Amino acid sequence: MAVGITRADVRSAGLWCVGALALYLATGARGLVWADSSKLTLYALSGYFPSLNPGDHAGWTVLAWGWLRLLGGDPVVAAHRLSAVFGALAVALAMLLTVARTGDRERAHTTAALLLVALPMWWAATVTETYTAAVALALLGGVVLLGSGRGWRWWVAGVAWGLALACHAMAIVLILPLAWEAGWRAAWRLLPGAAVGAAPVWLALFGGGPDPLTSFAASGPATWRWHWEAFVAFARAPRGLAVLAAIVAYSLGPVGLVAWWQGRRAPRGGFAWGVPLAALAVLLATYAPYRLHVMAIFLIAGALIALPVRLGAAGRAAAVVVQILIYLAVPAVVTLAGRQDLGVRVLPYRNNAFYFLCPLKGLPAAAAGWKPAALLDPGTERYVAALGECAPPNAAVVADFNPGAPLRLAQVARNWRPDLEVCPVAVDVALGSRDPVAALAAEIRRELATRPVVLADTYEPYYHLRALAATFELRACMVGARAAAADARATPRPTPD
Repeated sequence: MAVGITRADVRSAGLWCVGALALYLATGARGLVWADSSKLTLYALSGYFPSLNPGDHAGWTVLAWGWLRLLGGDPVVAAHRLSAVFGALAVALAMLLTVARTGDRERAHTTAALLLVALPMWWAATVTETYTAAVALALLGGVVLLGSGRGWRWWVAGVAWGLALACHAMAIVLILPLAWEAGWRAAWRLLPGAAVGAAPVWLALFGGGPDPLTSFAASGPATWRWHWEAFVAFARAPRGLAVLAAIVAYSLGPVGLVAWWQGRRAPRGGFAWGVPLAALAVLLATYAPYRLHVMAIFLIAGALIALPVRLGAAGRAAAVVVQILIYLAVPAVVTLAGRQDLGVRVLPYRNNAFYFLCPLKGLPAAAAGWKPAALLDPGTERYVAALGECAPPNAAVVADFNPGAPLRLAQVARNWRPDLEVCPVAVDVALGSRDPVAALAAEIRRELATRPVVLADTYEPYYHLRALAATFELRACMVGARAAAADARATPRPTPD
């Protein structure tokens, strides 16, 4: 049952927002970041919307497009800061929503504290991502509906929820139970506003432009099938559930888990929350595992709202401090044990343990040369600089998406090495073929006919250097490798530059 939100509650939420923003800005990225973060910034700079592609996040692009033009300055940093702003708003709105649902201020402050330092929320708030915007908008719709009795609330909530879905489709697991609690019989009133908010997506039914990163026509409805086939595999479910449970436990920490156990008999959201959250857990368990550390944000936010727990002020402070210590200690132990790669894709200058298990993506002390702070740096700026030194003039850079996106963004946002022809997903296309080595060799041979060629990385599972060395002369650089036609008089093999 909804409870009124007082001015004192709004002031408290404002303090949570300011505190969260300060934390996220202080620990946020200060330069280029791999893969999606660079892709999304490029989308915002290009105004790439509308699009039906769930990976394009057209609603976020609309917001970021306006934000970059409003804020000015370095668009790479500005896009990171937008995530911090939405993350701070999400924490404040979670506090208000808990008040509106329960009337219990202690539970509301506990929800804000646990969400503040949950790994997916903090992680997504420090780099360019769509998740904080989707969560904030979903919670905003709930606050408007439950915190106000006026007729316009349906229109405002509808716009917020439509835009949330346009930012990230998984926001539906927060929207459905909130709409049910607000009165499912009147939910039709949300539809006009939702149609407006979701316009960055459905307008693509009338046509959309090519992807500014890949130049592919990928904004149509057929991309949903491609995403399902590329990222979802039911065979991953048993192991995926274990990994997901570990991420949730790691994100809540010992203090949060104890609070949840102690509050297990408290009133909870019921089937309206349980069904969509359970469905999401199954989907995430079958999804590509390298995104779980951040996609779990919807599961954790939903669980904290559905079952708000109570901690005193000392307990909330302990939860925050303990999580900070865990996020620094666990990656450090993993690194000292020599397991920092975590069994996932290795990238130059990136420590995977700190990158995935620690939400901190930079500290002011890093600029002063404090060496331990370098572990928190994604390493992307160093990579781009090194690749720029490796590549000869007018070369083609054959890359996969992970390094290809920041290389292309550096060209667009910073006029870095405009002479290079970056092929940002050439390796991904080759990997999707029946014979990846032959496809990659054909791509290299095609580029060599007109220009020098540089491989953007040397990660063997992607670039197959050992197999390619039978066809090309490969000369290793600080990062990547130069490729040339093999000398028939010598045995070709990778050699140091």
